[in-house]
Amino acid sequence: MTLVFMIVPLTVNAATITVDDNGPADFVSIQDAVNSSKNGDTIVVYPGSYVGNLYIDKEIKLISKASDYDDAYVYATDPEDPVIHIIANNVTFRGFALLGVEEFDQTGIFLDEVSGNLIGNNDVVILKYGICLLNSSNNTIAGNTINPDNYEVFSSSGHNPADIGIKLYLSDNNILSNNVVNSNNDMGISLQISGNNTLDNNRISQNGVGIDLISFSQGNIITNNSLSDNLKGIGSDGTAVNNISNNEITFREEKEERSFNISITLILLSAVFVLFIIRKMRGMAF
Repeated sequence: MTLVFMIVPLTVNAATITVDDNGPADFVSIQDAVNSSKNGDTIVVYPGSYVGNLYIDKEIKLISKASDYDDAYVYATDPEDPVIHIIANNVTFRGFALLGVEEFDQTGIFLDEVSGNLIGNNDVVILKYGICLLNSSNNTIAGNTINPDNYEVFSSSGHNPADIGIKLYLSDNNILSNNVVNSNNDMGISLQISGNNTLDNNRISQNGVGIDLISFSQGNIITNNSLSDNLKGIGSDGTAVNNISNNEITFREEKEERSFNISITLILLSAVFVLFIIRKMRGMAF
């Protein structure tokens, strides 16, 4: 008699885990929900305030349930780590407002040697660096707002001296689209030793440099972006070839010069008008 053994793989269904700081839900802490999750799970976070940096090491979806993404806040407590540190592939992180520890050089969302991630519709404030990719490829960064000016909404100490809105280092084949990157001291978007990325339909304004391509960053597609009121629109060290087309670029100094000329004209016209009135009152005419 011959016995035949069949091995039937077990199928584990992906779970949906809920988080609400005010309950009722599966967890009140986002990190606790991440720790209990498995690859393929979805974590749904309800509006509220969630304290603590997040470390994501599983292939999960982390999605805010808030109708307005600013209603789900993640407040960092450790200034030495990113607010969100992702070391897993195929993560979705969508719909949160991230706030760092004041007066520290902190990163908002850090993609650390990963691929296939979707980072979307997040609002990043009170941070030195908004979103950073290190040796990470084939990710999508879309619909995020990196605007240190929003710092004043959450702090009485004024504008946060942010340096770079979105930074790619040794990172290829990523898509950056429909992001708003404003008011960073140094660069809006920086690509360093990063190639074949697509930057499309981003709004980049009031930064030192709008888009900076350095250190052999080549084969990138830079198209349909709006770059306004930056000190420099698109910067390159001239070491590589990129496809740059159909971008709308205006410079901060041009606007300031126009404003200065208009102000001088208005002052002169006002002086002439005042002189005319004085002379009329004295019974004199030109």
